[in-house]
Amino acid sequence: EIITATQNHTMGNSKSKSTSGTLSIVLDPCPTGKPHILAGQTISGSLYAQSTARIEPSPINIDAYLSGKERSRVRYTETESYTDSQGNSRSRTKTSYRYADREILRMTIPLAQIATGVDAGAKYRFPFQIQLPPDLPGSMFCSENHRGGKSGGYCEIEYKIKAELKGSGRIFNYKVERVIDVVSAPLPPQPVPHLIPPVKQKVNFFGCFDVGTITMGARVENTRVGKGETASIDFACKNQSRRGIDRVEATITEEVEWSAGGQSNRMKRKLASRTFRPDERWVKLSKEEMRSLKSSSKCPTSTFRNEEQSILEEIHRAIHDGENRVALDIASSSYQSYLGALIKVNHHLKIKVFTSGLCTHNPKVRVPLYIGTPSSVGGYQGTASTTEQSQYDTIPTVEAIPSAPYIPNAAYIATAMPEPSAPPAEWASAVTATPVIMTQSAAVVGGGKIYQAEGDNAHDNPNDNEEADGGSPLAVAEVVPSIPNLIQEIQLSVSPLSTVNRRLTQQTWKRAVFDPMTPNQYASVIRAVTIEFDQPDLAAALAPAVRGGNFTHEYVIAAIRAVSEWLRTPMIGKLLPSCTDLEEHSGKILSQLSDWERVCTQQNFRDALQRWS
Repeated sequence: EIITATQNHTMGNSKSKSTSGTLSIVLDPCPTGKPHILAGQTISGSLYAQSTARIEPSPINIDAYLSGKERSRVRYTETESYTDSQGNSRSRTKTSYRYADREILRMTIPLAQIATGVDAGAKYRFPFQIQLPPDLPGSMFCSENHRGGKSGGYCEIEYKIKAELKGSGRIFNYKVERVIDVVSAPLPPQPVPHLIPPVKQKVNFFGCFDVGTITMGARVENTRVGKGETASIDFACKNQSRRGIDRVEATITEEVEWSAGGQSNRMKRKLASRTFRPDERWVKLSKEEMRSLKSSSKCPTSTFRNEEQSILEEIHRAIHDGENRVALDIASSSYQSYLGALIKVNHHLKIKVFTSGLCTHNPKVRVPLYIGTPSSVGGYQGTASTTEQSQYDTIPTVEAIPSAPYIPNAAYIATAMPEPSAPPAEWASAVTATPVIMTQSAAVVGGGKIYQAEGDNAHDNPNDNEEADGGSPLAVAEVVPSIPNLIQEIQLSVSPLSTVNRRLTQQTWKRAVFDPMTPNQYASVIRAVTIEFDQPDLAAALAPAVRGGNFTHEYVIAAIRAVSEWLRTPMIGKLLPSCTDLEEHSGKILSQLSDWERVCTQQNFRDALQRWS
């Protein structure tokens, strides 16, 4: 597909009527044959330029830019006071809009310089290849009216490739751009299961009358699910109340919230819902059974405690044997889970027990899910750490003949670039420059400032202005190594794990931050990761670098105290292999765990101790 822009020559605030050339971007077909490209893969194509008039010798810089933004428009109402024509005080509701955008990706691609002038009708072709960073969020659009339009509030993540000819003469201000549909990198193939421990919840009538308890447990086969895949949930419960169980539902919900200028809009929808099959454990207690249970619970004997333990063991067996399992299909149209500065997309699973009778408490549990690109799409590539390359600072002024435009940064040119695809027939005679390759290390990801504006007209969006489009440059200055700066980088980044991996390769950060890191500082870095699913992986990446590799039990304890209850057992599994004093102090770690967590991590301790011994 060719997107062509034919622009008028611009000089100052005036525009001439004449058209003096064309600028076109042609992207090569994606190797997968799909209209989108996966984060971490490469975009290849060419920029085509033609002048219809002679251009006198003068420096012309030919640059391309890859940019990505999260953008929001919030619609809200407010009440304002006014005086009518009769002098009476009135109030009315006014609809207003707030806008915000934040750049999450910026890459400059210096294609060429021409300083010798251009003949009328001359055609040029500038091939390029760009590697996308692997940790980019996918393109998305969500509106509050659910119809896909921009009439109300909406949010989006959008990527563009742009090109511009900067210089003097007739093509002084030529620009062209096209939108690129990016899909987030595939999820890791390793599942992240979650076992909801059997918990006893009270069943109350009218909010205060105790009518018994329901002990329930569940197992989610994988809390990290791909779009179009199936989430499997096992459930079991024991009803020890005077209320029967009508049904038990498992529901996956998607919530999108976007903000601008202190206002916010949200969209919530149900992605999937299934009902579990009833079994004999759902039957309510009789009056006599309830009376006996209450009497035993007042003065619990060993027999009573053994019966309570047997209920827990029964539920544990049931959720592992798959006696009562449902499969919930995740729609391909679901959004990717994402926590940005302006846009937040959350998914969670809720299991709710509906008891019979009016005004009765319905116990429920809630588990966060992460939805993304299935690991089977394009083959799993993972999030690789990158080594720093020297960034391009200035373009030296070197004259070049039109048949061989000067490429300003030889460090970005690879000799192994595949032969560019054949140009369109009308461009077959174009002069072709040396191909330019940009690796992901040249990209600045995350950390962009937020541009904000407000207005009263839904169709007057300041974000569409040229000034706003370039008004939020990403900071590229070197950051002083420190714990507060690392935490700030993590909070502003698109991928905290990639940010930490990059800093781990830098000796200045190793000496100033990671070698002297204390357990409390280690915990604060983990807490800075807003997407909880990433916390165990980030903690595991940091572990070998902490205190020169002397990662002791104090750090493990600090980590499990820093995360949510449902992440404690996965965190243990990630960190035990790095714990250098596990043989001496495993008991101190175990003392921080509940009985259920000890059971769940028993094999993790066994494997880690065997490794260290």
